[in-house]
Amino acid sequence: MSLRIKEMEVENVIYIADKGFYSDDNISAMDNRKLQYIIQLQRRNTIVNYNPLLQADFKKTNKYFIYQKRIIWYYEYENAGRKYITFLDERLRVEEGQDCLQRIKTHPEKYSIDGYHQRLRTFGTLTMVHYTTSPQSAKQIYEAYKKRNEIETMFDSYKNFLEADKTYMQNRFVLEGWILVNFIAMIAYYKLCERLKNAKMLTKFSPKDIIETAKATYQLKIIGVWHRSEMTKKAREIFKKIDVGDIT
Repeated sequence: MSLRIKEMEVENVIYIADKGFYSDDNISAMDNRKLQYIIQLQRRNTIVNYNPLLQADFKKTNKYFIYQKRIIWYYEYENAGRKYITFLDERLRVEEGQDCLQRIKTHPEKYSIDGYHQRLRTFGTLTMVHYTTSPQSAKQIYEAYKKRNEIETMFDSYKNFLEADKTYMQNRFVLEGWILVNFIAMIAYYKLCERLKNAKMLTKFSPKDIIETAKATYQLKIIGVWHRSEMTKKAREIFKKIDVGDIT
């Protein structure tokens, strides 16, 4: 890993990884090299401390922030000199609990009510071990980790939003043009994402939300002259904040 940093010629790198990367050996190796990291733990890892969530009044003793219109509760602790944060998304907790109960009905051979109760305290949680040279708030740690999903989000947008995962092309030159157009579309998608980030609106809107809003505005030709259709006040305010086009 340290050699890759030298090869990229970049500084102040923070490695962000999912639970598949976590192990004591990997963390120790990164600590020995003084590498910065934010890494997810598996929910069943015994290092994760769920005790604060078992308290009836846990909301009185823990803090929260808002991420994309969702309330995220969190608490911080240390273990063997390493720093951990456990996050709780209550909406996700409800969704996962309902999904588990449905699976008990549809797949009783794989799921049971005993398993549900064993996993109940872990629903909706996300735990990170982290080390950074400069102080990072819990919200910054959470947002940094969520950026790891940008690649997956890109593929999801590519397949489901742009519907570009199937070519139906039989000519090489047409295929190359199709690939180029979709590549440009993804660049535009991420430029929009960057504008939302700079306007500090990424926690409220996704690029898809803005594109869907923009679909309601179009150009129409009346007696040989092009006009823009009417735009709602909300849409106008959003576009103004992210500096998209002429909204006068």
